[in-house]
Order: sequence, then structure tokens, then C-alpha cells
Amino acid sequence: MKFSVIKHGVNPLRDKIAEAIAQKFIEHGHEKASPENNIQFVLNLIDVDDPKFFRRRSQSIFVFSLVTVEKPVENLRSVCYTTLVRSLSNMVLSIVPSKGYSPDSPEKGTEIYFTTPETGFFHHAFDPEYAYQQIMPIAGSHFAMRNVLTTDLPSRYWKTSPVVEELKKFGKELDNLGVLPSPFPLREVLLEADIQQIYDLFEMKGLSWGNLSAREPIPEFGEATFWMSARGVNKAKLSDVGKDILLVKGFDFEQGQALVSVPPDHDPKARVSVDTVEHALLYRTYPDIGAIVHVHAWLQDVLCTRQIYPCGTRELAEAVVDLFRQTDNPSQTAVGLRNHGLTITGPNLDDIFNRISGKLLLEVPMIS
Repeated sequence: MKFSVIKHGVNPLRDKIAEAIAQKFIEHGHEKASPENNIQFVLNLIDVDDPKFFRRRSQSIFVFSLVTVEKPVENLRSVCYTTLVRSLSNMVLSIVPSKGYSPDSPEKGTEIYFTTPETGFFHHAFDPEYAYQQIMPIAGSHFAMRNVLTTDLPSRYWKTSPVVEELKKFGKELDNLGVLPSPFPLREVLLEADIQQIYDLFEMKGLSWGNLSAREPIPEFGEATFWMSARGVNKAKLSDVGKDILLVKGFDFEQGQALVSVPPDHDPKARVSVDTVEHALLYRTYPDIGAIVHVHAWLQDVLCTRQIYPCGTRELAEAVVDLFRQTDNPSQTAVGLRNHGLTITGPNLDDIFNRISGKLLLEVPMIS
């Protein structure tokens, strides 16, 4: 795997840590190369006060930004997440000097905080090998989040359906349960040109949390169709078919893209949730599953994935399905996504919400 190191300015602590991480990748057989040389990921060395982003040439390039936070801050997690968004990174590694830190040996006495878009936020004493192990699962992932929209939705579904109404109802219920933070205000931290680049690469026009889907057989398309909340919308205010709620009539796993049926007056920028590949694989693997809910919350004693893969990747979907195979009843259970949240299955949305009501822990435990 090829990677580049892009450095903005000079910071002795940051640059020394980055050098140690880059060397660890080389020791593991990876190759440092120029950005034009078919790289798979970038170590982006930036300043927390002015985080520069690396302009990817393709969706398949992952960006890991390194910063130092050497002055006390009131809310480190907020600083790290804002830096993540402003730098358009897949992960931010924030280096924080701790007790025992010495400029002569910066690798010692430093903590490194890992932040991902999936709200993973955990820390560990700096160790190049540990940093390598956190970066590699992401760097080697493959996104499967493209959409193919076709205006072939039967007219009787243009406005609503029984399942569409259920999605609207239970989207509001997610908000009532307190697991639905407001969508992240991209325009407060990014320029329009940056937001357009996000859309060009990932077809995302906003950031939001959680999603839900439910099957509804459509005779024209077969038994495998399901409705799902759209990408980047407020799940508490789901309303229009073709905008907030979309019909997935199939999924092309080889090409990594959802086949979406929309009405003629659909929003041309609407895209189904990035987790569609996970839902589609679960529905295909377990025909008895009738609905799926994903929340950034937790339940006691759930099986949990071991790695942090990005949402919308084939690897995360496969890891979740493998985890469900280890449960007693895959069609009616919940599993945990490490440092992220829950995927919950059931015969319908009513069943899922009856099971989780009053049991959700709003704080996801962070595992280093």
C-alpha cells in the first residue's frame, strides 16, 4: 500500500510523531510515495487552528490528519471533531503532551486521541504500532455508497405507503429517545467549495446521525425492496418520498452501489444512507429481518465489533453480518459497533422500539 506525508508548516512534536508513524508503515511493508503515484492514503500534518485539507482525487484515498493540542482546551472532543470536519479527514490523530513529556523525547509522555466521523473518540499512550493498527483497517477499506437513481417508482408510492409512515413515526421516536443529535452544521465550519467536494466524492450534502429502514415488497420489483432514511437529513423530520425517504430496490455488491427508485419530482441530490450496504447485506443474509435501526447509543452486554471501519464500507457491513451470525437470533437482536453505536434488527419497527425503549445508554463506551 502506498501513502504520502503532506506537511503544512513546522511543528516539532507533530512532525516527530508523524515520522515515527510513517516509519512503522514502512516496517510493515508499505511504501511512501508522491500523491500522484496511486496512493491509498495520506498522513496530513496540519495545525489545529487552521486545519488544511488534502484534496483527494478519488473516493478511495483516505486521509489521516495529525495535529497537536499543546494548550489546555475546555472540550477536547469538540475541538477534535471540528478539526475532523474542517480537514475533511477520515480520522484525526490529536497529540497531547502529558505528564513526563520532554521535547527531547516527544514519543514519550504523549497521549494520542483518535477521532472518526462515526464519533469514535478514544485515546492511548502514544505507540507507533498502536497507531498503525488503528489506521490500517480504515486505510484498507472499500466504500460501497454510490447511488443509481431511476425514476421508476410506481405512482401509488410517490407520496407515501404504510412503511413510509412508520419510518416517519419512528424517526420522531428516535428523537424522543434522545439518540438523535442535530445534524452537524457544515456551513459553520466549511466553505461552499469544500462542501461541494464532499458531495462530488461521497454524494453527501450534510452530516447526521442514525438511520432506519424497513422492508415493503413492491410487486414491480420483487420481495427484497426496503425503504430507508436518506443521507444527511434530520431523522426526526422525515417527510417526502424521494427526498427524506428512499426506496432501495436492490444493491449491486460488486459495484458497491444502491439501486434506488424515486418519483419524478425527487431531489436530484438525495442519496440513501451511507449504511445502506450494511442493511442490504443483513436483509439478504437473514430474510426474516423486517426492519433495522442504527443509533449512536449502547446496550449492556452486546457483542461488539473489534475494528473501527468507516460507515459505508464493505468491510463494516461484512463485520456486522459476521457478528450477527454469533447471536442466538440474528433476526431479532442488537450488536455493537466499536466506539460507534448499535445495529438493531427485528420483524418490524414496532418490535425494535418496544425492545429498546428505556434500555438505551446514551453514551457509547469508548474502547482504546
